[in-house]
Amino acid sequence: MQNPILSKWLGIIAFVLWWTVAILAQFVTFYSFYELPLGIAISDSFIFNLTFALLSIGIWYWVRYSDLEKQRALSVVLNHIAAAVLSILVWVTISSLILKTIFPDEPEYLDFLKTSLPWRFAIGTFYYILSGLIYYLIIYVQNFREQINREAEVKTLVRDAELNWLKHQINPHFLFNSLNSISSLTMTDPEKAQEMVIRLSDLLRYSLKQSSQSLVTISDEISNCIKYLDIEKVRFGKRLNYKINAPENVMSFQVPAMILQPLFENAIKHGIAATSEPGEVVATFEKNQNILKICIQNTISSESKPAKGTGVGLANIARRLSLLYGMNDLIQTKSHTNLYTVEVLIPTLNR
Repeated sequence: MQNPILSKWLGIIAFVLWWTVAILAQFVTFYSFYELPLGIAISDSFIFNLTFALLSIGIWYWVRYSDLEKQRALSVVLNHIAAAVLSILVWVTISSLILKTIFPDEPEYLDFLKTSLPWRFAIGTFYYILSGLIYYLIIYVQNFREQINREAEVKTLVRDAELNWLKHQINPHFLFNSLNSISSLTMTDPEKAQEMVIRLSDLLRYSLKQSSQSLVTISDEISNCIKYLDIEKVRFGKRLNYKINAPENVMSFQVPAMILQPLFENAIKHGIAATSEPGEVVATFEKNQNILKICIQNTISSESKPAKGTGVGLANIARRLSLLYGMNDLIQTKSHTNLYTVEVLIPTLNR
C-alpha cells in the first residue's frame, strides 16, 4: 500500500512544511544557543532532518506490518522498539558520515557531533514515535471511513431489497380471483376472457419492469390502475363503480412505481368486496406546490364486517414512502358512517 502522506498533494505539502519547521527550529537552536558557524548550523540541521524525513517514509510500512488489531500489544511494542533502534542508528550513522565528509577540518564541530549523540538519539526517538502515531492515526481514519462506507452500502442494499420486496407484494388473492374469472369467461365469453388476459399481462409486466426506486408519472400509474379496475369490474360487475379525478397539471408528477394499485386494492377489499350492495371508489389528485395529494374514497356498508388486513396494503405503502422520503406521516386514514378515506402525500423526490 502506498504511503498515504505521499499519495496526495495535501499530504506532500504538510510533510514538507513539517520538516521545514524542524530544520529551522534546529538551525535557530544551533546558531543562537550553541553558536555554531552559520554554514555548519545550516548543514547539520538540513542533513539530520532530511535523512530522518526520508527514513520516516519507510516507517509507514513497518506500521502497516505491526497491525494493532491483528497482533498482540507486546508483539507490536517489541517490533517498534527494534525498528526504532535500527532506524535511529542508521539515521545517526548516515548523517554523521555525511557531515564528517563535508567538514573534515572542523575539530570543534566534530567534537560537538560526538558529544551531541545522546540527545540526537532522544530526538530520533521522538521523531519515530511521532511518525508512528501519525501513521496509526491515518490508518484509524481510513478504517473508520471504510467502515462508514461499508455500513452505508449495506444499508442501501437492505433498503433496496426491502423496497423491491414491498413493491412486488401484489395481492395473491387478486391473481387467483382474476384467473378464476378468466377461467369462467373462457366458456361464456371467450373474447372478454382474451381481453382480460391481455390486461392482466400488461398489469404484471408494468409491475415487474420497474426497479425498487424507479419513478413514474401519475399518468402511467393511473393507466395501470385502470387496467386493474377493469379486471376487478369483471369479477364484481355492477357492484364496482369508480371515478378518477385527475387534472392535467398532476399527470407529469413523478411518484414511486406501483404506489397507486395497493390503494385501489385496499378500497375494493374493505369496501366493495365486504358487501353485496353496489359501491363506488373515487380517486382525487391535487397538486400543491411540490406535494401531490392523493385521496382514495370508497363506500362501506354499516352492516358489513370489515375485512381483516394481511399487513401488506396500506402498511406496505407507508413503509415504502418512509424509506424513500424519510418521513413517517405521509399517509392518513379517515372513517365515517358509510365512507372510508385514505389520504397520501407525496413530495417531489430530489435526486
